[in-house]
Amino acid sequence: MPAYGITWEITLDADDPVHAARKALAIHRDPASWATVFTVHCDDQTATVDLDPDHLDPSGNGAPRIILAA
Repeated sequence: MPAYGITWEITLDADDPVHAARKALAIHRDPASWATVFTVHCDDQTATVDLDPDHLDPSGNGAPRIILAA
């Protein structure tokens, strides 16, 4: 089974780095959050995976869109 590196990125205004991290964590853990786009790294391949490209199901259980990096 391969190991994958996963990143999620968001830009937030905050008083300091810890406050920014806590705000991002709250958004990421919110079941109604639309934070469903991830960058996935494995070996020499990178893909952007959108688990809810049509913004219909924030649970991420919908049909994903996968874009491989060139």
